[in-house]
Amino acid sequence: MHSGKYVLAIMISFMVMGNAYSQLAPFQDESSMQTPGFQQNIIKAKRISQITIHDFSKPDGAAIDDEGIIHQYFFDTAGKVIESLYTIRVNNDNWDTVKCRYCYDSNSNLTIKRTQMGDFYDSWYYRWNKDNMLQREYHVHETSTVDADGSFKIATQRVISTDSFAYIAYPKQLQQYVYNEDDKIFQKTITQYDDNKRFMSRSCHYAVGWLYSQVDIKYDSSGRIIGYVNTGNLNGDLNQSTSIKYDSLGKLEEEDIWEAGKQAHHIEYMYDNETGLISNKLDRNKDLINIIRFSYEMYSNNGYPTAGK
Repeated sequence: MHSGKYVLAIMISFMVMGNAYSQLAPFQDESSMQTPGFQQNIIKAKRISQITIHDFSKPDGAAIDDEGIIHQYFFDTAGKVIESLYTIRVNNDNWDTVKCRYCYDSNSNLTIKRTQMGDFYDSWYYRWNKDNMLQREYHVHETSTVDADGSFKIATQRVISTDSFAYIAYPKQLQQYVYNEDDKIFQKTITQYDDNKRFMSRSCHYAVGWLYSQVDIKYDSSGRIIGYVNTGNLNGDLNQSTSIKYDSLGKLEEEDIWEAGKQAHHIEYMYDNETGLISNKLDRNKDLINIIRFSYEMYSNNGYPTAGK
C-alpha cells in the first residue's frame, strides 16, 4: 500500500480537468494517497455512486480467463472515494478481500485511510495545516476485537512511522521536507510549476542510499496531459514513459507505455454510448490482453444509489 507521503499529488488535483471527460485522470500517479486516480468533477457530474472493475485476461490462442479479480470503488455525492474493495486471489482455490475506508475533513483533505484484511488493519492518519498542506502523518498497524453486539474496536496499535512536513514556497516551485521521529530530514521533494500554475515535474530525493524518483509531465496546446515520464531507483532502475491520445470529444482514447526503451503496453479505451463513461479498457502486453470491464451505479435525484450501467 502507498503511505501517502507525497502530498503534492493531492494538492495539484490534476489541474487539467476542463478538457477531459473520462472518469479516470489522464495522469495516474502511483505515489498518490489514492490509486487509481479518478476525476472528482466527472464522478460528481455523472452522479456515480459505485464503480466496479472486473479484470479478465486473454492469452493469444486461448480462451478468456476469469480469476474473479474485482475492484469496487464507492463515492459520496461530492465525487470523493469513501471506500474500496479489492478481491485478490490467494491461491488456486482461495480469494480474499482487502477493504479500504477513506475519511475527509471539511476541506476535502484525506484524514484517515484504513485498510483491512481479516482482523488486521493498516491505518494512515493525516493532519493538515491552514494552507491545506500535509503537516503530520501516522502509519499504524492495528488488530481488532469485536464486542458481543458486533461493534468493532481497536485492540492494539503499533506505530510504524510518524512523519512531519515543512515547506518552502516559490512562485514556480514548492519544496517539501519530510522529518522522521528523530526530527531528521529523510526526504526532500521539489515540485515545479509553469506560468499557468500547472504541475510540470516532481523530484523526490532520500537521505539514505542515493534513492530518488522523478516524474515529468507534458501538455498539448489545449492544456491536456499528453504524456509523462517516470524515472527512479526505489525498486530497481525505472525508466518508464507514457504517451496519451484523446478522441475528438476529448476522452482518453489510447495510451502507450514504454519501459527501458521498449514498448510494454498498448492500452485502448472503449465507451458506453449512453453514459459516455468507460466501458472497457484493453491492455495489450506481448502475448496477453488484459480486459478491464467497468460497470456503474448512480445516485438518483434524491441522493440514493440506483442501479446503473
